[in-house]
Amino acid sequence: MDATHGFTFDLPLLQAVSDWQRGGDAKQNRRRGAALKAACQNLPSQFRESVLVCHRQIALVKGGVWDLLGENRLPEKISSWTTDLEIAKGFKGGVPPEGQGYQGVIFSIKPPAGSVIVNLRELYQDPAFRDAMERNKSAIAAYAKGAGGCGDSQSEVVLEIDKLEQEDIYSMGGHSSPFEELVAEAAKIYYGTASVTPEQYEALLLKVEHTRGVAGPRWLNPEAMQRVLRRAAPHAERLREVKKLQAQAASEP
Repeated sequence: MDATHGFTFDLPLLQAVSDWQRGGDAKQNRRRGAALKAACQNLPSQFRESVLVCHRQIALVKGGVWDLLGENRLPEKISSWTTDLEIAKGFKGGVPPEGQGYQGVIFSIKPPAGSVIVNLRELYQDPAFRDAMERNKSAIAAYAKGAGGCGDSQSEVVLEIDKLEQEDIYSMGGHSSPFEELVAEAAKIYYGTASVTPEQYEALLLKVEHTRGVAGPRWLNPEAMQRVLRRAAPHAERLREVKKLQAQAASEP
């Protein structure tokens, strides 16, 4: 047995942490989240709080975007967050691909009191916990797919919160046209002509090659994100009214 601050990191706790880090479908995550919550409820307080802001990337379908922008409420559950914004940005390949019906959103929150199930980032920094994992790994089911494969690679904090709101949005993912198409359009303006020669295009391409990284998929910066939310507000208000009238009409005999 391994202990720190009078707490013993027993096998059920280690198994619950490893199972959570394995991931899974919605049903598995609910079951593993409940098991993790039960196993961690008596952890020392430093493992059940976070002084750092936590981030989470979610790929929302159309209905989820409406819940967020129209109703200002996105239901949540026990879920994985990270204290590293770059990890959130790169999660599952970063900005969701175009044309698949998903909108990537990054949320950033200061965890409310009592919302931290376990701060895995802090847990993995504890020598006694790491030693307990190492000593018991042969007894932990699917260890290689869970704790053995993940460790502290995600700077993870597991939170249980009821909902997310617009004020929790840090960024949304967007796509610009391919870099070459942007250069082709810019060349017409640069040279003041409706038809650009291959030589002109290549010359401008060389001049602006260093800006290639701004094209394609990217996360909006906070200032641009706030502009998007301000522009969306009037449309969301109109949609709320339409939805209200539809609900009233449906309830009438």
